[in-house]
Parts: sequence; C-alpha cells; structure tokens
Amino acid sequence: MNEYIKQIVIGLILGDAYVTRSYGNSGRSMLDIKGDAKYLPYLEWLNSELAPIGVSELKLKKGYHQYRFITKTSKEIGELRRIFYPNGVKTVPVSINSMLKSPLTLAVWYQDDGHLDCRRKYHYNAIFATHGFSFESCQLLTNALRENFNLDVRIHKCTMRGKLYYKLYIASASMQHFAKLIEPYISSCFAYKIRKFV
Repeated sequence: MNEYIKQIVIGLILGDAYVTRSYGNSGRSMLDIKGDAKYLPYLEWLNSELAPIGVSELKLKKGYHQYRFITKTSKEIGELRRIFYPNGVKTVPVSINSMLKSPLTLAVWYQDDGHLDCRRKYHYNAIFATHGFSFESCQLLTNALRENFNLDVRIHKCTMRGKLYYKLYIASASMQHFAKLIEPYISSCFAYKIRKFV
C-alpha cells in the first residue's frame, strides 16, 4: 500500500468504512465500504483509487439505495485494524496526530462523515459526526486538526435518543482555510459541502 492509498484508507476508517476482523491468525483484514446511491461518483472514485490494493466490483445492494465494495485482505489493513480497533471497537489511536496529516485524508473523512451546518443568518460550519467516538478520542482528533492543519476546532455535545454524543465543529474563522485545504479532493456530488467557501 503506497502512501497515497494509505491516506485515503485512514480517512475512510475515521469515517464510515469498516475494517473486518483478521482472518484466523493471518493478521489480514479488508475494508468494507458502502454509501448511498446518490453519492455514486464518490464511490466510483474510491473504487478506482483503491484498485491497486485489490477491490471488488462496486455493486448496488439488492433492495437498498446503496452501493458497496470491499478490498482484498492484506496485512497492512490488518495492522490498521489492530491500531483502530484495539478492543474490537473503533477508537482513535493516540498516534492519530502522525496519521491525520494530509488534506486528502481530511477530505475523505469529511466526505464520508461530515456535513455543512447552514444557518443563513448566522453561519456555515463544517461538522464531523464523531458520534461513535469518546470525548477523549474527539480530543485527540481536535488536537491533530489544530496542530497539523491550523484549524480552530471545537467539541460539541449533542443528545440523540437520550444518549450523549460528541461532534467536531470547525469554527467560522477557519472555514475558508478548511475548504481550500480539501477542495482539490472533493467529489462533484459533495461540492455543496464547501460551495459557500470556494
């Protein structure tokens, strides 16, 4: 796996992609990637960019408005499984500061798991839906975004179905900078997530 592909893979893992358990004692895992049919151009791009590590055909799931593909198993993906799922549950490793350094990784993560919070009279802000991560994990991500990209990021609490979750919020002062960082890697189907700033 070259560095370019690894940057994409890390962005996917931070987002919605699932890294399978290793097969037996092989230490080999694969990525399972899926998304809504309306984002097909993005999924086609991912399928094409990950082709060098081996991918299945991108197929529409029967009975769903969703496309899916998987990568071949590899020890490199298995190692990422070990890092991001130390106890079988996805978490943010303490080493994330050295992994989340490329605008490409940031762009993939945002397309996968982010949205633009639009309040016309007040603000347009990028939100990362980090609901599956603990407060400590969100702190690690916040620190990485501040140190590696010079972004003003805040952790916001939100409640869903009576349970407390956390999300990352890019402050207004950093939105122009954030959009310029990721714009080269944004698929046409996700252009609306940064259109206000480019």
